Amino acid sequence: MNLFLRFKFIIIYAVLAAFWGTLASCGHRPAYLKEGKTAELSERWRVAKIDPALLSADEKAVLEGFGTPDYIRFYRKRSLDREKVYAWIYAEPPRFVTFVEGNKVDYAVLDEDLSSFNEHQRNMLFWGGIAAGTLAAVGLVAFYFATKE
Repeated sequence: MNLFLRFKFIIIYAVLAAFWGTLASCGHRPAYLKEGKTAELSERWRVAKIDPALLSADEKAVLEGFGTPDYIRFYRKRSLDREKVYAWIYAEPPRFVTFVEGNKVDYAVLDEDLSSFNEHQRNMLFWGGIAAGTLAAVGLVAFYFATKE
């Protein structure tokens, strides 16, 4: 098999692995949600059953006081740390209880952007990707001309 075809297969496998890895890591479903299905909004689940063994102390207290929520929605806290925020939504009577990393909070500034990176980190990742892509392109061109003979 010629060297270019072998290199092409390596690239295809790397792209497929990156694609499947991205799909596997993008779920923000809470671990304690035993049964539930996705709702019409992104990162929102209609709750059928919750596993109380996986809840924090604050979450257990709310579960005992108000019962099982109708929906659970995932957000990120608008801060430099970008902590995970799960909002338990009760329809009747309307209630909205938020938990930051398992601790109940009365007020949290929520962000719909689900990325765990803040603005500075996103910029660094973007420009690092541009630099890595440029370096890879230069390397491929050099590889092509080196193996052209």
